[in-house]
Amino acid sequence: MLYSIDERQLLDLWTAVHCLGHIREIRDPLAQSEIITQAQIHLTAFVLDLQPLADDRARFASPTTFNA
Repeated sequence: MLYSIDERQLLDLWTAVHCLGHIREIRDPLAQSEIITQAQIHLTAFVLDLQPLADDRARFASPTTFNA
């Protein structure tokens, strides 16, 4: 399935990767956990906001049944 991604979603993804890139530089476990939490928030926002492209939306919209 293909998804369209807008600039805000790319920013969420970039922010999460950027946060995780700083983990090695920080020695304080509390600060590390705060950064991981921020990365998780941005990754969750990114995933929840994904929308299938129009072609995929039509193809996967109606569930199919299996007749044995």
